[in-house]
Amino acid sequence: MSLDTLKRSNSLDKLLNAVKEDNAPQEKKSYVDERLWKPELDQSGNGYAVIRFLPSPEGEELPWAKVWNHAFQGPTGQWYIENSLTTIGQKDPVSEYNSKLWNSGVESDKELARKQKRKLQYFSNIRTKVKSCCSDMVKRYLTK
Repeated sequence: MSLDTLKRSNSLDKLLNAVKEDNAPQEKKSYVDERLWKPELDQSGNGYAVIRFLPSPEGEELPWAKVWNHAFQGPTGQWYIENSLTTIGQKDPVSEYNSKLWNSGVESDKELARKQKRKLQYFSNIRTKVKSCCSDMVKRYLTK
């Protein structure tokens, strides 16, 4: 490719525009799951709602699902946030490691196991009755 061809292709302008686009402010991502419902809280931190549990999905016995998860900050400062494999009936390496820490008998190991322990959440399909300025609306949500 000759120098004249490079000059005519105007690649420097393309590169500069690409750099400007990369440096332009970007929209912040929202990590809020709009499918999950939480009651609105008053000033004292109390919430009130009338909900109705919907029937269990086809093929399921219970109208809710149990999900075990881990969320902790590791020694390097990075976060580990994952569902535990025990949710689906498999062995979970984090839970096994925590068992080894706990059974070591060392208090610092037990403290680390407490920080890394799995947490239980329940999810269910519900229906809420929401008052709006004009009418009552019924909304369907997945709640935890």
